[in-house]
This record gives sequence, structure tokens and C-alpha cells, in this order.
Amino acid sequence: MSFVEKIQYKDEFLNEANINQNISVLWGKALPIFMHRKYLQDRFTRKYDQKDVVVALEYYISIIASGYFGGKEPQFKVKNINETQKGILNRIFKRIFGEKNDPEDYQAIIDYIAKYNDNGSFFYDCVLDYITTGACYGLVYENKYNEEVYANVSSLNTVAIWNYDVPSTKIGLLRCWYENTATGGIETHLEIITKDYKKQFVDGIEKKTITENAEYKFEEVDGTNTPIMWTDLPCFAVENPYGMAFFENVMTLINKNEKVIENNANIFDYNDNAKLKVTGFSPMNDPLIPLLNDKGEEQKDKEGNVIMTKNPARMQEDDAILNAKVFYTPDKDGDIDWIIKDINDTASENHKKTCLDMALMIAGVPNVTDQGFTNADNAAALEKKFFPLEQVLQQAHHLFRKEYLRMWEMLTARINLKKGKEYDFRDIDVILIRNLPTDTESLTTAWLKLRGLVSDKSIISHLPFGLDAESELAEMDKQNEENIQKNLQQMQIIGQAGENQDNKENNQDNKVTDLTDQQKAQKLTADNKKEQTKVVKKQINKEE
Repeated sequence: MSFVEKIQYKDEFLNEANINQNISVLWGKALPIFMHRKYLQDRFTRKYDQKDVVVALEYYISIIASGYFGGKEPQFKVKNINETQKGILNRIFKRIFGEKNDPEDYQAIIDYIAKYNDNGSFFYDCVLDYITTGACYGLVYENKYNEEVYANVSSLNTVAIWNYDVPSTKIGLLRCWYENTATGGIETHLEIITKDYKKQFVDGIEKKTITENAEYKFEEVDGTNTPIMWTDLPCFAVENPYGMAFFENVMTLINKNEKVIENNANIFDYNDNAKLKVTGFSPMNDPLIPLLNDKGEEQKDKEGNVIMTKNPARMQEDDAILNAKVFYTPDKDGDIDWIIKDINDTASENHKKTCLDMALMIAGVPNVTDQGFTNADNAAALEKKFFPLEQVLQQAHHLFRKEYLRMWEMLTARINLKKGKEYDFRDIDVILIRNLPTDTESLTTAWLKLRGLVSDKSIISHLPFGLDAESELAEMDKQNEENIQKNLQQMQIIGQAGENQDNKENNQDNKVTDLTDQQKAQKLTADNKKEQTKVVKKQINKEE
């Protein structure tokens, strides 16, 4: 099947005035891509594979790569700009800093939008689509509650349209879906989205199956032409530049590996039904005898040849030999043995191992059954095992970061317009975290040692316990406030007790006229204690 890796047209091709006459041409480019992606997804699941032996390495490769790359939610951090940088940006770009672009407010808005959209789930769904089909997509829109939404859509029926700029820019998004008709046919629907408009089309020719060679006649659906109120194409789209799935260049090795296993299985099946070879012994009955009719006459074919059939007597004789507990050969040269195929087990296993190792090496995915992997008992050793996969994923890493920034640029522009703010999407740092087992104790100790050098918020965010930094800091502030109140109450109780004790001691002093040296020392100690209590009392009064 021939298909293009990227659909490209001039900007004018998708103009609202031209799209009605160009939609069929666009569908002709998109359909081969959709069919190829469906083939790749079927290779990933192997759900409909009719082979006797299926070793779903495509599934293993995709799940390991997707879990490693997309298993942890991306983080969006607003960078705090120091005074020197603010001065430079203000002098060169006339950028003003103040209440309209406060970084803490901006961070709170970003966190709110990300949580509302379950950003971790969105990211993983996109990564899995990208790994298995070579592309992933999402729609960006504002719902009826005025919430900013971005949601994953399947790459099996979505494709981006690019222009010829350098670098190439997305100018449209084409979506398709199929609806079953009352007559048992299939109706094809299309939706084209640009930064200016969105409209839908329907195929006027009902079909039994969707094929490339079928005739399509699309007509615009009335009432679906709506304007787009975004600064850019409202979508999230990442496409592999080569149109390849993660496992696509190792499928031949996977096929070879399955073939070796299948051949071995066939040999085992053959040997289970092996024939018995007997030498030095002649059976008493012939294997075939003429086929007789009801009259006892031999039957012949059209050419006059006698039709032969299996001899029941010979079959009984053979069964008797097979079922006999002991068989005696009639002479010293006789023998009995099974006719089987020998398997060169060493060569077969080496061939399978070569195919498996080559496939995983090219894909960059570690073999979890490998002894070196199972002996990796710390995070550093595991990181080395995943180093090849990290290199293979570098292109995807940069493509996803770039598209996330483009999406936040659109969302930020909409927030600035609606709320009268001046936030800059360039202040967002997109952090994609790899999903690897961590040494919790060592990682916690390392981050706690940075207290005083980095903020508590950053430390909490990087601890391996899934804590929400904002919530934890708010709880700490509340806890500290409660502790301060308890300490103040305790000091007030101590101060009141000290005052009562002073009054009692003063009354006793008035009754004593002549004091011994020991009594004078005791009185001096009590006076010092009284002075200390007064100081505490004054401090409490000041804080109140």
C-alpha cells in the first residue's frame, strides 16, 4: 500500500471558498494513511491474526516504550525571572512585569487546567497512539462551562494538514468517522478544522466496505459551518516525520522469530503422528484390495482401471502390531522404529535468540528476561538498561515538548484575552519525566539535602510519593499556624501561674522580718524567677 508520510498543501487549498471542491482530493490523500495506521494497530494488538503461532513482540515493544515515555504526567513549571532578566526583557522587548503576569497566578491557572483535563491520562493516550501508529492527536476547545479542554482523539481517523513553510506549519486537521445506515450500509463523515472555520461533510454514496478504489462524493452538511475563535489551529498533533510506528522496522524479524517457533511446533506435531517402520517382517494381508459393488463385482473407473480401497484385514493387522506390548521380529535382521524428524535444538534456539535480540536492539527496548536486566538491583543499573530506548525516544521527546508549548501558547492567548492578563507562554518549562523504578530512600535523602538551596515546593514536587506540592505547603502553613497558637496559649498559662506564685511569695515576704543567709539566697532566687516571668508576660502582651 502506497501512502504519503505527511499531507501538504498551500494555505489557499483549505480556504473556506475552496474546501468544498477540494475535500474529495484531501480524502484521497488521507484514506491510505488511515488504512496503513489500522494495519499497524492490528499488528500491535494481533487480535485478528489467524496464524497458528503468534508472538506479539509488537505489543511488548509498544507497551514498554509507552510506559517508559508516557507513564508519568508531564509537569508545567512557570519560570521565575530575576530582576536582571526583567530589566533586559523590558529594555529590549518592552515587556512589562507586574500584577498582569504574576508567575504564581499563572502557575495556579496552568495547574488548574492540567488537572481539569487529567493531563496524565491525555499524555499517555497520545504517547501510545504515537508509538503504535506513528501519530497522535487531540482537540482543543472551550466547553459549555467555559472550561479550556484538550482531549485525545484516535489517530486511526485523524490526520494533520501542513503547508510548505520552513519549518512546516499545521494549517488544518481532518477527522473522519463511519455511521451505519438503516439499510445496512456505511456512511462516511468528514470534519475539517482550520484556524478560521470548522465544517462537516458526508459521502452521498452509501457503501458496504471502505476501500481506496471506491467512488466518494462529499457534500457539506447544512448548519455545520462555524467560525473558530482561536489564535492558531485548535488541536494537539504530533506526527512521526517518517510515518513509522515504533516497531515497524523490526516486523520482518518478528515474522522470522514466529516462523522458527512455528516450524518447531510443526515438527513436534509430525513426530506425535509418526509412522511405525518395521523391517524383516511381511504382513499377511495386502494394504489395498479392489472395491466391490453390491453384486461382488470389481468396480472400475472411466478408463477401465480397477478402483482400490483400504483392506480392513490389513488395518486390523496393523492395529494389532501397534497395540501389541511385545513385538518379535521373524529373523535377526528385523527391526522396528518410528519415522521421525530430528530437531537441531541448538541451532533452532540460536536462530530464535538472534531474531529476538536483533528486534529488541533495533527498537531499543530492553529484554526483561535477560539476566543483566533481572540483576539490575538499583536505579542506576536500570537507567543503563534503558539508555538505548532513551536515545530512540529523543525525537519524540522534542516533538511532544514543542507541541505542548504550542498548545499552551493558544491557551495563554485565550486567557489573556478573556481575563485581561499579559502572561507569556515562553515562561512555561515543559518537563517530561521518564517512568523508571526509583530508590525512594536515596532520592528522598538527596532532595532533602537541597533544602535552603531550592524551594520547598520544588523539593515536594520531586519526592517519589505522588504529593501535591501546593496542597502540602498549604497544610504546612495551617499546621504551623496552629502550633503558634498552641505555644502562645501555653505561654499564657505559664505566665498566669507565675504571677499567682509571685503574689503568694510577696505576702510571705511581708511576714518575714529577720532572714538568715540561706533564706536571703532563697529569696534572691525567687526574685530572679519573678523577673524572668515578667519578661515572658511582657512578650506575650506584645504578641497579643
